[in-house]
Amino acid sequence: MSDEGGALHEVARLVATCERLVWLTGAGLSVASGLSPYRKSGDAVWSRFITEWGTIERFHEEPAAWWREFWLKAHADLAHGRPIAPNAGHEAITRMVAGRPEHLVVTQNIDGLHRKSGVPEQQLVEIHGRHDRFVCTRQGCARVSQPFDAVDLSRVDEGVVPRCDACGEPLRPLVLLFDETYDSHPAYGMRQARRALNDAEVIVFVGTSFSVGITDYAVRAGRYAGARLINVNVEAVGEPGFLNLLGPAEATLPALSAMTDPA
Repeated sequence: MSDEGGALHEVARLVATCERLVWLTGAGLSVASGLSPYRKSGDAVWSRFITEWGTIERFHEEPAAWWREFWLKAHADLAHGRPIAPNAGHEAITRMVAGRPEHLVVTQNIDGLHRKSGVPEQQLVEIHGRHDRFVCTRQGCARVSQPFDAVDLSRVDEGVVPRCDACGEPLRPLVLLFDETYDSHPAYGMRQARRALNDAEVIVFVGTSFSVGITDYAVRAGRYAGARLINVNVEAVGEPGFLNLLGPAEATLPALSAMTDPA
């Protein structure tokens, strides 16, 4: 972990003293839990295949193939139920938001590890959705707004896909697909995220490659509001106005938490 110029102390001061702070976390945070980052890694799952298949249009064309060839392969660790636990980085963020109700965690990750680590529901926005919730794909069905918490995927290889118990249409994971917007489903929480980012004093980006819509929005909103922008990652952000705190999140965040603990 690098602390050139006292970055760790400055970030600790900001976390401890500011009233309105947003943690915006990306795939790099979950690497230490055994999940591949989407970008900047030799074993990353990000590819042309992912972007071509990861659309609602492709789902409607071939629901069975979408589940079998795309979802269960691209998200094998999550879809097949391999135990994935929060790492020290997740746990540190949970400690730092405790007792600070105006601090919000907005995560790009669908792995649920912030929930598992104990971030309060009202302080967590899973902006790209959840791998373990499922939604009907027929517009107008009552279950569109009432996601399923569990589905049977045991016969997907045989072409049997999970279906809605109200209308019989195929279900899909409640995750943001490439041809959707953040406002496509209220469960993504964009209204809460937008409100917090527009009003933030500090935005801390953790393990993100700054290559998706929510990070672009956060940077623009933060600059407009005059917020401090902090990058916690293994690589620095070269743009002006960023304070870089370099190192793996599972090492940097616990050190930061120790410095912000009022005890």
